[in-house]
Amino acid sequence: MAVKKEYKRDYKKERTREPKKISDVKSTPRAKVNADGTKEFDQSTFFASCPKEVEYLLEQEIKDLGITRIEVEKGGVAFKAETEQALDVLLQSRIASRVFKELQVYTISSEKDLYALAKEKWWDKVFSVHQTFKINTLFDRETKENFTNSIIFSQLLKDAIADNFREKFGERPSVDTGRPDITFLLRVERKPGTALYNARILVDMVGEPLSNRGYREESLKAPLRENLAAAIVMTTDFNPDADIFTDTMCGTGTLLIEAILIRAKVAPTYLKIRKYIEKKIPVFDFIKHPWFMVDRKSQRVFDEKAQAIYNHSLAALNELQTRQFFGFDISDRALETTRIHLHNAMIDQQIVTLNKRDATKITPMDEAPGIVICNPPYGERMGEEEELKDLYKSYGENLKHNFKGFRAYVFTSNPLLRKEISLGTSKRHTFYNGSLECRLLKYDLY
Repeated sequence: MAVKKEYKRDYKKERTREPKKISDVKSTPRAKVNADGTKEFDQSTFFASCPKEVEYLLEQEIKDLGITRIEVEKGGVAFKAETEQALDVLLQSRIASRVFKELQVYTISSEKDLYALAKEKWWDKVFSVHQTFKINTLFDRETKENFTNSIIFSQLLKDAIADNFREKFGERPSVDTGRPDITFLLRVERKPGTALYNARILVDMVGEPLSNRGYREESLKAPLRENLAAAIVMTTDFNPDADIFTDTMCGTGTLLIEAILIRAKVAPTYLKIRKYIEKKIPVFDFIKHPWFMVDRKSQRVFDEKAQAIYNHSLAALNELQTRQFFGFDISDRALETTRIHLHNAMIDQQIVTLNKRDATKITPMDEAPGIVICNPPYGERMGEEEELKDLYKSYGENLKHNFKGFRAYVFTSNPLLRKEISLGTSKRHTFYNGSLECRLLKYDLY
């Protein structure tokens, strides 16, 4: 039996929402030479998207990377940065789903304005006639009141791009709605106090979502996306240097793996980077973008960052100690899925103690302090809710009697079922699992 590692007890302070700060992120960037001779280089505008209600976590991640010109928006965070900083966000953020680079902002009053303005842009500097593309369009709430069909906007922008290429080169790039070389995001937003709209055209830098870390099997359904699982762990008061981490209904192992990556300080893109370093696979779309292919400095910076992530992940995952992470499930299939995902994540299975146990009857595998977390069934199918009431009630009783000194967290979308847990909640956090509104409930066990 492995000897328990002694952890220095050093609890993190509870995270609190900071008030939204509106910056000059949408102002025109200016490059200048200061009086002391130092240079301020041009910065581009980027947008990192994320699940609803975790924008504040993404904002903090971006601040921690040294970026200050930030604006929190619904569903993500806009920021001004140099390319090097934007690459840090793309590579290091656990919360971001995608990172976009803003290409153009047009002020329009109608759909026709969009076509006329976009047709004059230098699209051949953005991508080549031999690359495929697609366009996704999003409206804000005010825009939806006046324009009902976002597909029309996508078609108009597509036509403007195609006509621009055809006039210049006699041919046009093809549309691929599956896996194109270039994906554009058109965000149409009402300009406050006016009858005009901002049409923001952005290019997706990542391609495959950042939430797809690379360790989960596509054929095995999982209830939580990886970046949502990371957000849940980051919202708890889990102290990687002091706490043991127990998932009492580990399912596919996503919460466990995201907690382990946080403990090891391994970038969430490390598996993609491994493909890039070892197999020379262009794992992010921006690698194939013309602006990047001609920017040798950005290529060098990216390669250096990728190599650093690769080297650190190999070392850090091998240095993890045993007896800190524990996973339980009543299903053999779930435990086998967790083992597969741990293997895919390059995490030694000795790092995680997995056992087949009933969550209502388990006892701690080690002494407090620690986190006890679970994502129990929500009762979405007909008749399941009544059956699950006993599960939630019994689970709460087991926490009360056997996990004194621990902090427990339950992630669920069902308000009726969570009331069956006869414990007082000390904190509640709102999340969205897709369109499903959920709560992360904290219970301090004394």
